[in-house]
Amino acid sequence: MIRTIFLIALASLAPAQTNDSKQPPAATRPVPKAPPVKRHPDGRPLGVPFSATKINEGAWRAIENGKPVIYRSTAFGFSKVSEEENAKIQRMIDGKPDSEDKAPDGVSVVEKDGKLHFTRITPFGDYKWTRSKNELNNMEAAVWRKFQPQAAKGDAKN
Repeated sequence: MIRTIFLIALASLAPAQTNDSKQPPAATRPVPKAPPVKRHPDGRPLGVPFSATKINEGAWRAIENGKPVIYRSTAFGFSKVSEEENAKIQRMIDGKPDSEDKAPDGVSVVEKDGKLHFTRITPFGDYKWTRSKNELNNMEAAVWRKFQPQAAKGDAKN
C-alpha cells in the first residue's frame, strides 16, 4: 500500500508531456490556398472552346453545329448546356424558378382515404409523402391531373 502511494506521488511530480512535433499550433498554421485555375494563353479557362465569348461570370457562349451552347462553370469543371437550359438555371440562381406545370417523370400518385399519396423514385429508394387535395403545389397538381384518367379507368374496372 505504501508502495502504491509512493508511485502515485512520484507520477504527480513528473513533468507533463510536451508536444515535441515540429508543427506549430493549429491557430498559427497557414491556410492552404486553392490552386489557380488552369487557363489557355489568352486567359480562357481550360474546357472552354476558343470560339466562345464570355457572357457573364462563369458562363461562356459558343456556336456548335449551328446551335448556340453555353459553357457554365460548376464545382466539377465546365458543363455544356443549351440556351434554354441556361436561362432556366439562371432564373433559379436569381431566385425566380419556373413554376412546375408539367408532371415530372418518376412521380406517381394514388388516392386513398381522401388523401393523395405521392411516390418519387430516387437513387436512394422511394420517397413518399401525403397531401390533401386542397394543399397541392403546382408539381403535385400536375401529377394528380396526369394520373386522374388512369384512376378513373381503374375505378371503372372494379
